[in-house]
Amino acid sequence: MKQLMPIGMIVLVGGLGYLVGLGSAAVLAGLTAMFCLMAAFGGSLAADLRLLAWFGPVLVVASGGVRLLGEYAPWVAVGLLVVIVFVACLLPVLGPRYVTVGVGLGMASVFSLGLKAVGVGSVVQVFGAPALAVVAVLALRLLSGRKDPSEPVRVALADALADGAGPSREAATRLWFDDGPRRWTTAVLNGIHRYRTAAEVLASRRRLLTGPLGKDIDQLLAAAHGEAQRLAEALRPAQPPTPLPPVRRWESGASALPGATRELVNSMWQGLELIQAAAADRDARPAQLPPDLGRGWLTNELRGAFNWRSEQLRHAIRCALGMLVALVVASFRPADPFVVAFLMATFAIMQPQWRDTLTKAWQRVAGALAGATALALMIWLLEVPQAVLLPIGIAALLVGFYFMQSQPIVGNGCMVFMSVAVNSSTRHVDLRSAVLEYLGLMLLAAAIGLLFGFAAVPGVRKPSLEQRFEQAVEAVREMLREVASAMHYRKVDKRAIGRRLRAASNAQQNLLAPSAGKQAPSERQRTAIEQGADGLRSLTTTASAVLRRPRTGGPLAGAIGEVARQLGPSAEPAPGLVRSLLPAGADGEQRLLVDAMIADVLAVHQVSGALLGPAEPVSGR
Repeated sequence: MKQLMPIGMIVLVGGLGYLVGLGSAAVLAGLTAMFCLMAAFGGSLAADLRLLAWFGPVLVVASGGVRLLGEYAPWVAVGLLVVIVFVACLLPVLGPRYVTVGVGLGMASVFSLGLKAVGVGSVVQVFGAPALAVVAVLALRLLSGRKDPSEPVRVALADALADGAGPSREAATRLWFDDGPRRWTTAVLNGIHRYRTAAEVLASRRRLLTGPLGKDIDQLLAAAHGEAQRLAEALRPAQPPTPLPPVRRWESGASALPGATRELVNSMWQGLELIQAAAADRDARPAQLPPDLGRGWLTNELRGAFNWRSEQLRHAIRCALGMLVALVVASFRPADPFVVAFLMATFAIMQPQWRDTLTKAWQRVAGALAGATALALMIWLLEVPQAVLLPIGIAALLVGFYFMQSQPIVGNGCMVFMSVAVNSSTRHVDLRSAVLEYLGLMLLAAAIGLLFGFAAVPGVRKPSLEQRFEQAVEAVREMLREVASAMHYRKVDKRAIGRRLRAASNAQQNLLAPSAGKQAPSERQRTAIEQGADGLRSLTTTASAVLRRPRTGGPLAGAIGEVARQLGPSAEPAPGLVRSLLPAGADGEQRLLVDAMIADVLAVHQVSGALLGPAEPVSGR
């Protein structure tokens, strides 16, 4: 069904564009709608609408602007498109959600400029086509989410509670924040942090115990897991079961546990009770959180991105330079209808990892060869008349989009059918020369993509994955120490803290953006580093929020300093010790910040064990 949605959107918006008088720009409207659709689904209705509120106008101005400038000031259009590609390739530093946003923005703009050879006409058509696409996607998102606008947030929270995997919790946190934190979802997230942190520390300690105590912990964890599954199912529907039974604590054997372990057990049950109370109440009023939390996150990410040591920045530079070369080549063929396919192939091939770049290049070239061969056999052996090439090309376009994700070579082969068949039919060009020209342009696109995909910006050492993780953890530790010291002495050195925040954000981004020429990480490593980077990013964002509210953050100085200590390679997570450093009158906001930091520290330790191997603990807490 998801594969059919882009096809239906292309047909619907393209047909609507033709009916309202967009002429040949209806093609631009249909494909822009598909690119916009890539960014329109990914969160709750409120979060997606907020994203479309800025992405829609940017898409209209970018795609319409480069097309209009391409008609009257071609080199200005080239410069603008290079800048757009640079920005599109830099957007992923803001999070996984923005990967598709960047791809959609880049593809729509490249496609729009490439249509110069097709001859899309007036200013109204140039800007009306992407505007129609944005309006259509906006209407579709409203219709699809009107029945249950917050369902993705509830499902993500339920998955995080039931599954417990780091990626599930980080995805739930992102969706919770993007939706606009509500009191009940904030309480649920806080409870998940408490429950999962305590349960995972207990599970790690269970491995060191034998005899009756070990069996008691096993039974405690099993009972808590059963309650968590029950509460997770209660979170999924829009309305909770009435009444929602309270959490049933399993207390047998808990009294025999050591004091610190008993405290962990109590914290685990408190987390589940907090979830139960919030799920039953469903207080949808806005949560009281630091007002600068979102701005602090954005500032930190930008600080880390605009830094010469940023892998994502260097990837954006490589892509911008590669697109500039492709645009210079295209300028020598201003009336060539295959320029669109050439430019889009060049943009698609260049990837942050060299193996992905090589895969994309192979898919494009192999697809082009397969499509050209099939087209040649169809024309010369079956003697298909030229009059039916146009409907064949349109059908190939729709089939190609259907298979583009699951079978890229088949999808790219269908693009050959579409480009060559449509242009042969409408422009009456020689079919054999059209096929050879298309293949030549695809080979050239692959060569440019591989050149700039493999190229490495000089002057920067390429550390290994393990080294990048250690550097990221150490950068966050130093930043937390600086923040704790500033809060303790009530004296903030903005320049010093700014350097620490920039270094921490840059190290986190480099952790997720492997260097050009490096071997791609395995699936297990990729999952681990994503979990670790999310935990480190959350710690950085929390520290930024504390800095902006010294009245709230001042009492947290001791807890933040202890969190920094527990990030050390030989330290062991001790949630009880961190909570014990909270002041007696700590409010809900302060407790939420501390619980989030405790969960982040545990996530980082789990990743450290997966990547570097377990460290010998020095603390028995």
